[in-house]
Amino acid sequence: MSSTPPDLDDIGPLLRTDAAPARPASAPDLTRRFVLGTRTWTFVVLLGLYVLPGLVGHEPWKQDETYIADIVRNMLATGDAVVPRMAGEAFMEKPPLFYWVAGALATLTSPVLPLADGARLATGAFVLLACAAMAQCGRRWVDAQFGRTTVFVLLACFGMAAFAHLMLTDTALLAGIAIGMAGLPRWRTRPGASGLQIGTGVGIGFLAKGLLAPGVFGLAAVLLPLCFARWRAPAYARTVLVALLAALPWLTLWPAALWLRAPNLFHDWLWTNNIGRFVGFSVPVLGAAHDPGFWAKNLWWITFPAAPLAVLALWRGRGAWRTDERMQSAAVFAAVVFGVLVASASARDGYALPLLPPLALLGARSALALAPRVELAWCVGARVLFGGIAAALWLAWTYIMLAHDPLRLRALADLLPPHPDRHLHVAALACALAATAGAAWLMVFYPRRQAALQTWVTGIALCWLLAATLFMPWADEVKSYRGVFGALRPALGPGCVASYGVAESERGMLHYYDGIVTERLGTRPSSACTQILLENPEGRLPQCSDAGSWQPVWDGARPADRHEHFWLFRRAPGAARCTDRD
Repeated sequence: MSSTPPDLDDIGPLLRTDAAPARPASAPDLTRRFVLGTRTWTFVVLLGLYVLPGLVGHEPWKQDETYIADIVRNMLATGDAVVPRMAGEAFMEKPPLFYWVAGALATLTSPVLPLADGARLATGAFVLLACAAMAQCGRRWVDAQFGRTTVFVLLACFGMAAFAHLMLTDTALLAGIAIGMAGLPRWRTRPGASGLQIGTGVGIGFLAKGLLAPGVFGLAAVLLPLCFARWRAPAYARTVLVALLAALPWLTLWPAALWLRAPNLFHDWLWTNNIGRFVGFSVPVLGAAHDPGFWAKNLWWITFPAAPLAVLALWRGRGAWRTDERMQSAAVFAAVVFGVLVASASARDGYALPLLPPLALLGARSALALAPRVELAWCVGARVLFGGIAAALWLAWTYIMLAHDPLRLRALADLLPPHPDRHLHVAALACALAATAGAAWLMVFYPRRQAALQTWVTGIALCWLLAATLFMPWADEVKSYRGVFGALRPALGPGCVASYGVAESERGMLHYYDGIVTERLGTRPSSACTQILLENPEGRLPQCSDAGSWQPVWDGARPADRHEHFWLFRRAPGAARCTDRD
């Protein structure tokens, strides 16, 4: 379905030039404006409380944050914006858009925030950009209320909550997908503007993750006119052409600079990390294999509740398939992204984020038209679920603060450091109490439509805010590498350090905190270093020509971590060599 250009709807009242004097607003008009303003501010405040908590106040956490923080630090230190480097090595897994934005925000906030906190703000910026784009997309297809509902459905997804607060390049891809989708509603009335925005979204997605965004939009652009007659129009062809032209600078400038700098790194990025990950020949080396049943086990929680709402909308609107362009485009985008996820030889939970915008756009219609009984059941279920989680978080925090030995509970012993600091943080406590009271008001007493959806999103935001304010110091002590590598530093002697079994996340943190670049036995089969850092529970040395001369001088691990353990061995200078070859 085609709609009136939304910018005219938004600014129409400002463009009236009639000479008739403005009439004073009546009481019903003032009441309506107050209600709309209250809903808008409630929406904005809730969005901020959902996105912002947890972006600052902790060190880089495994898995992605650890290597991204070191890449950003290296870019700022060297000024090299073309080749991402981690722990002294080129890291060509992804293009550098997220690193650029993270580095800029880290620089701007450096007087008050540590580098990792400033860089993590890039995640918040991209998530807010994605939400703004989806609100614009929904408003252009239908109206402002539909746009807000689309954002609520997006935020309601468990997958969104899981990844919206981490330093993750997939959030930049999410923003690119959302921006491109927001340009599509105007293809019939303003093909030039529509194509420009679509191409910009494709470019942002490309510089965030590589070929996924161009591939998804390219396949969708071909499938739409093939499947639906309404898209076989000259305006659509002009839109696609403008989108291609708008995307070209994004698609060519950085790859060209990389090619001119180092053709081998360009090959590593394009062939190994993009095509190889999708086809599968590089997965045994790079990891993240697509295990059988992976998406069957994980996609349901990542996309809930957007996926059930989208399926319901498709079923209810099955009679409008031939005319509803919003439904057609969102369904095609969702099908293409799902097909790419299933066909790819590489899989991780975060890869499913691009599936959420089209599902949210589809599911918004169902969220606006739920049966009263379904609305009530969902609302009550959300209050019970998230109210129970919030109560459990408060009880756990109270027990930890007041109990003589909180580690007696095994569930807490696995999550807390051995000696948790139980100093009362008044500001964090006040914030948690205020959030709890505000959420209770929104979830129970605030009259509005879509009570179930708003209650669900409010519950997610409250539970995350409580975790981020009440438990952050303990969680950071358990998950941070600052303590373990700070303890390693005094044990290191002069000369180089070899490493065996130390993964990229840990090598990134070793360089981030201690400035150490190890000689990896995996890439340098032999090393003459007189120190070797191991990562395995037993401290087993690799094959060494003089194994008896190696002496352990240090070992350590993160608090409460029973899976990772680091060992430092040293020997006297000589001709001995260590290799990882059997």
